Amino acid sequence: MLAVRLVLLSLLASLGAELGAEFGPQAVPAERHASTVAIISVRGPIDDVTVVSVMRRAQRAVAGGAGAIVLEFDTPGGDLLATLQLCNYIKTQMPANTVAWIHPHAYSAGTILALATREILVAPGSAFGDAAPIQVMPGAGLIPLPATERAKMEAPIISEVVDSARRRGYDENLVQGFVRLGSELWLIENIETHKRALVDAAEYGDAFGENPPRQSPAIHPNALATGDDGSEAPDPWFARFAPSDVLESPSTAPRPRVRLAAADRGEWKLIGQIVKSDQLLVLHPEEAIALGIAKGPIANDQELAAWFGATSLTRLDENWSEWFVRFLTSWPVRIALIVALLVGFVVESITPGFGLFGVSAAVALLLLVGAPAFVGLAEWWELLAVVVGLALVALDVVILPLGGWVALCGGALVLGGLVSSFVTRDLSSVAGQQQLFMSIGSTLAGIFGSVTILWFASKSLPHSPFARRAILTTVASSQRSGAITSAIALPAVGTIATALTTLRPSGRVLVDNRPIDAQTSGEFVEPGMRVRIVRHRGTSVEVEPIGDDSGAALTNRGESA
Repeated sequence: MLAVRLVLLSLLASLGAELGAEFGPQAVPAERHASTVAIISVRGPIDDVTVVSVMRRAQRAVAGGAGAIVLEFDTPGGDLLATLQLCNYIKTQMPANTVAWIHPHAYSAGTILALATREILVAPGSAFGDAAPIQVMPGAGLIPLPATERAKMEAPIISEVVDSARRRGYDENLVQGFVRLGSELWLIENIETHKRALVDAAEYGDAFGENPPRQSPAIHPNALATGDDGSEAPDPWFARFAPSDVLESPSTAPRPRVRLAAADRGEWKLIGQIVKSDQLLVLHPEEAIALGIAKGPIANDQELAAWFGATSLTRLDENWSEWFVRFLTSWPVRIALIVALLVGFVVESITPGFGLFGVSAAVALLLLVGAPAFVGLAEWWELLAVVVGLALVALDVVILPLGGWVALCGGALVLGGLVSSFVTRDLSSVAGQQQLFMSIGSTLAGIFGSVTILWFASKSLPHSPFARRAILTTVASSQRSGAITSAIALPAVGTIATALTTLRPSGRVLVDNRPIDAQTSGEFVEPGMRVRIVRHRGTSVEVEPIGDDSGAALTNRGESA
């Protein structure tokens, strides 16, 4: 009995050793193995905030001792320059063991970023590809690109994906199928060795002596599956470069193949057309693995940990401040903030004291320029330009009339600061010019909205209960008791008053021993001059000078002091 037990224990130990050798960390390739893996999620459109966020989280992962970083993609695409900036960061500053996990989609910019990583993993039902550049304008939708502009936008993307292909061992012709139309490719297989290759129309003609068949639809995914005959993913094709020049790990990456010629005729058979001339390449898991773009299927975190032989997974998602900045930098919100800034500033300028509208203008300015600056998307001078511009407008219109040119300069500063706060790209680039166009349109939309709201407010706000609560009310000091009482009604138009303070053009006038906030239409009025009330403006009055009666005026001013 004891002997039987010992035999069973020995068999179990051997079986455990075999299972450990197959599934344990030692079975994971050395360049992939990591005990601690950090998962950085990349969800939604890719923009400048995404770049800042991924950089922050990658630095945190490295500082925390992560041996591998997984970029988990679920994105429809995004900004071109942000994508290229992040690709460069992945290749030059992130750990070499940085992997993409398509979970579940990575279209357009997501595909370009995934190709930049060391290897790509795919979730069941996932898809990636369709990375051609497009131009979209808010409110106008997709804008067709002329051939020259499209070529200009495609050039850096093609260069980027070809560089990634040569680094990672992908076929450079295949990855170009993600980006531009016309990249026709056929999958062929060697009859004897079962080696596979992707060829274009010219190479197909050389290898088969005839034009390739153009079928519709393209090859079914099941036809790509490798069998027991030794067929593998196609050997990649690299133009003009040797393996040691372009691959980071020549010992583990596929070696480039030699271009086929007429001498190879009769040695190959056609599997099917992979990329059609009128379609951009989009791959699903089985296709991506069969074509050598993806390394394996990963459905969940547990399988991901086993892929790396990891004992610890850490998720690093965007924080609330990054989400909030993305929300604040969207063009509808920025238009709303411009409206809040301008309406609050104007209403506060024509009303006494400092009230709710002044607070709303200050908050809107802080969010409009301060929030993007918080993550490095705005410069300090933009905020300064807006503040100085508003101060100049207030100086010329409210305090000291200077003929209007100071207010004009202030308005130009405000407009320039607001427009510039939208632009984060070089204006010589297509993306920078697009940002400039959107910034001018958004700023003008905000100004138009502000004027519209102010016009309606001038008709209804002075008589509304909200105005009496939100705007500080003009008050008068009682001569005998010194008690402060609220003004019940403004003096009638045509009433003669005396300037109690200097009007520059705003100040106070005295009517029946009651001080009233007033302003002129631009004239400079000295204390003691007689003025006539010509209209009501909110909770104040507009006056015009009619003469000088300094003695009476000074007496009245003294009585009310």
